[in-house]
Amino acid sequence: MGFSWYPGHMARAVDQLKQSMKLIDVVIEILDARAPRSTRNIELSEITGGKPGVVVLNKADLADPATTRAWVERYLAEGFRAIPADCRTGEGVPEAIAAAIDAAREGEDPRGERRHSRARFRTAVLGIPNVGKSSFINRAARRSRAKVGDHPGVTRAKQWIVIDRDLEMLDTPGIMPPRVRDHRVWTALAALGCLDASTYEVEPLATALVARLDGMGLSDYRGRYRVPEECSDPHEVLEHVARSRGCMRTGGKFDTARAAEIVVRDFRLGRLGRATLESP
Repeated sequence: MGFSWYPGHMARAVDQLKQSMKLIDVVIEILDARAPRSTRNIELSEITGGKPGVVVLNKADLADPATTRAWVERYLAEGFRAIPADCRTGEGVPEAIAAAIDAAREGEDPRGERRHSRARFRTAVLGIPNVGKSSFINRAARRSRAKVGDHPGVTRAKQWIVIDRDLEMLDTPGIMPPRVRDHRVWTALAALGCLDASTYEVEPLATALVARLDGMGLSDYRGRYRVPEECSDPHEVLEHVARSRGCMRTGGKFDTARAAEIVVRDFRLGRLGRATLESP
């Protein structure tokens, strides 16, 4: 059994991207540093056709630093330049741009001549919804030419953006794989806000997230919500969250649905500590 997520605009975006790749010299792929494996659409590698690549581990400020370093080493071993970044502040963006230009130059004709007559290299910025593609481009361009939103699916149309004399970028819509078969991947994507809220129920998501945090020894959230160490049932954890946040229903029952929304929101904002859900 798998989870389907493939709106019509994503299918059209894939077709557009395939057509555009003949113009691309280097690919920049934006991932969420808290779940690099889950937020990487490996099917895009078939579309890019072995183009030189740079991996940007965005939201690194919310991820565990040691695990992020391990991911950087992993991608370097695979032949990708990997740059931790925080696209909200711009940290890491100049380094990613420089790495993309270097990768494009290395892909030139062995005689040092460009394979095309364009003055600038061209890069496509790829990624699934809500990992920070448009924020990356806005920081790179130092002005808001690309539309930015806090929910998946904001960018729909193809647009070229000049970054500097050596590089211009193609901003693309977020493209999910046609089907996600791994429940842990689906949970990570939902917890990070990469899926539309209509595709999951928040309470089961919160309990799965709590169980995952506990399983990885990421227990900073317990102090925030005053959850006892001996409490191991994720449903009981939500009851403690409801108690600490005053989420009550008529009749004195805990409103665990509201508590679940709080947990998911706080995780996305980094309020539960710097946590990475996957290690390489």
